[in-house]
Amino acid sequence: MPVTSSSQSFSSFVNGWLIRHRYFVEQLTCASSFDETNQEQQQSLVTQFLSHCLQYYQEKSSAVSLAGDNIFTFFCPPWFTPYARLILWVGDFKPSLVFKLTDSTVDDLTRHQRDRLSSLRSETRRRERDVMRDFALVQQSVADPPVMLAARRVGARGMVDGEESDLEEAMDVLRRGMARAMNSADELRCSTVGKVVEILTSSQAVKVLRTIGELHFRLRELVGLERDHQ
Repeated sequence: MPVTSSSQSFSSFVNGWLIRHRYFVEQLTCASSFDETNQEQQQSLVTQFLSHCLQYYQEKSSAVSLAGDNIFTFFCPPWFTPYARLILWVGDFKPSLVFKLTDSTVDDLTRHQRDRLSSLRSETRRRERDVMRDFALVQQSVADPPVMLAARRVGARGMVDGEESDLEEAMDVLRRGMARAMNSADELRCSTVGKVVEILTSSQAVKVLRTIGELHFRLRELVGLERDHQ
């Protein structure tokens, strides 16, 4: 195992990402007060912010693929606050939360927008159930008789020929399954935000992304301070 694990490297990346994130949230806050003559500037900021968020999940995907035994860290990540870790959904925010934030942030949705958002909300919830079903199957695999039998033998009397490789093979299946579940959940998070933004006007999107940006920041901002204090 290298001295610097993929989770540690990603945690370092998050520290720099949060600095840029604070800047974007400030810019979105300012842009939320622009009038219709600034739509081009608002749209440019929306595009930049989405790229910034996509970078986070691309880096995370790369880290997850290299995580090995550290894959479990990404399901209870140290770069989130303790409170945030209590409400995580497959290691991050639940995709359908975006609709609640949109409803609470935007008060000038048209009937057509509401209909499209309602349809997208239903699709997102269906896909959330699919992700959770697959995730549950991965977790269930740990309790399958061959895995539990091998684990009990190891705990009772240590490894014998062949059992170590059987247990490691089972754990490898578990790690790969958890990585797939994480990537599926992150893909749904990204695509949901992107599809919501496509439905909104530039000014509406700025308000929603500012709210999402503030949420991201609150979930992560105190982590470095807490670690330094400890």
